[in-house]
Amino acid sequence: MGAYTFNKNLINFSGLKFVKLLGTGSKDGFSVIPDFSSYLIISSWENDHFRKKFFEENEIINEMISKSHKRTEIKIDPYNYIGSWDGINPFENESSYKEGKILVLTRARVRLNKLINFFINTSLAAKSIYNKKGAEYYKGVGELPIIEQATISIWESEQFMKDYAYSDKNHIEIIKKARKDDWYSEELFVRSNVTYLKEFK
Repeated sequence: MGAYTFNKNLINFSGLKFVKLLGTGSKDGFSVIPDFSSYLIISSWENDHFRKKFFEENEIINEMISKSHKRTEIKIDPYNYIGSWDGINPFENESSYKEGKILVLTRARVRLNKLINFFINTSLAAKSIYNKKGAEYYKGVGELPIIEQATISIWESEQFMKDYAYSDKNHIEIIKKARKDDWYSEELFVRSNVTYLKEFK
């Protein structure tokens, strides 16, 4: 994946507003050891016409797909978002919760002098989401191990996500420590309706 990260034929495409190619962590996603079998592309488009054209015509993305054993395509409709990613928020959108499945994205840039504190605490709490009712998927992802961290989670409903976020002791403690110790130089939180989810093999 690294060979494609700065490929101009991938990142300079009509209608493309934002794109990130991300690696994933092994085990619970927060391991310093990468999961070399799993990668993620996040993109934002002016409209769906440009996105479809990208998959039909772009040689780089189709080369990546041809090398994949399996891929999952997810379309989202963001309705709640705060913060920024590289100084912008690519998820700004006028919408509301549609009473169905949601995807939650959290992303943060960890301050260099907070790395050890961050890693120890999040490693202990990362497993708290597993086996939580309503949690369909969870993975730690990022641009750089530990420093540029993000999480992707999919929930059966917003209420299941809230039940976890506002009642799990480990999760609440992590949020308190992050604020108290000022772990992040930049962060972003997004909730989105899942409008399309399909696996391709």
